[in-house]
Amino acid sequence: MFILRNRRILVLFMAIFTVFQASACSRATTPRDSSNSARGSLEEQILYYTNKFRQSKGLKPLQLDAAISAQARNHSKDMASGRTGFGHEGFEERVATISKTKGRVAGAAENVAYGTLDAEAVVNGWIKSPGHRKNMLGDYNLIGIGAADKGRITFFTQVFIKQ
Repeated sequence: MFILRNRRILVLFMAIFTVFQASACSRATTPRDSSNSARGSLEEQILYYTNKFRQSKGLKPLQLDAAISAQARNHSKDMASGRTGFGHEGFEERVATISKTKGRVAGAAENVAYGTLDAEAVVNGWIKSPGHRKNMLGDYNLIGIGAADKGRITFFTQVFIKQ
């Protein structure tokens, strides 16, 4: 019980810490390059740049998971619509839902951002932010990625899971 309670406190602290770190990349404006659409969806492109960065550091690529991506996409939609504020509200609930469908979750983290960004720009913004970078280089094997538009602004979510 004590370990679980401390783990929840740690997860909450990490989520709050990441929210404060988010300001470094969350409002950047880099024009979207429509030529990227030929290389897959925005979410697939984010996976590509995330794994390219991980591999440059000698880490294994993350596997995109549909159930985790559904949670990430729903969070991005909620932020875009204003149902939740920008940040990590509901993170523990997303992880609990993922654990119901995927089984035991040994670790989890989340990155969020928003702006007029293409996939490469949002990933580069996360790389430049210490908290986001730590999540991207973490000991995870699965990832969910979601994006949602509100006018010209896109809200992005990455959910990292270790099983």
